[in-house]
Amino acid sequence: MELDKRNIEEYINRFLEGETTNAEEQAIYRFFHTGDVPSHLMGYAPMFAWYEGGMQGEPGMSQPDGQEEVAGGKRSGKIPVVGKEGFYQRIPVAVWSAGIAAMMVIALGLGLIFYSENQAGGSGEWSCYEGSYVEVGGKRISDVKQIMPCIIETLEEAERVEKLAQERVEEICRSEKEIEEKELLVSE
Repeated sequence: MELDKRNIEEYINRFLEGETTNAEEQAIYRFFHTGDVPSHLMGYAPMFAWYEGGMQGEPGMSQPDGQEEVAGGKRSGKIPVVGKEGFYQRIPVAVWSAGIAAMMVIALGLGLIFYSENQAGGSGEWSCYEGSYVEVGGKRISDVKQIMPCIIETLEEAERVEKLAQERVEEICRSEKEIEEKELLVSE
């Protein structure tokens, strides 16, 4: 089977659709080695050279012997292939450095936030008691984790006393009303 300029496009389309036989694929590879390839099809040359070479490396890259596959055979010397550099080679070092520095600042900032919360007893609600202390047996204790039970006990006692005081106030108010009612009854 011989391919020529008149039917090569049909075979390339069939190849791209996966409809060619092995013999037809070999004929396509030979066609691109002839050097008589129309200019509008030259973009396919590195791809077919790559397939023909057993798909080693990347399409259009230099072969191990220092030659590069092109339409019409191997060309001497290494010719750089435009647009084939790696992703990491295209990004300047300054951009990478700035990105890494930004990530470090964010990580350190978050670490400091969590560290400071843990130092205050692991909760923001205890931070209001920072600087408080309790004296037990003449010994001053200022660790929030140790004095928190004492603080809670004191708050509960304060609530109990407040409730008792409220009951007394209500009792006094009732007594005053009774006295006022009796005074009104006597003055009538």
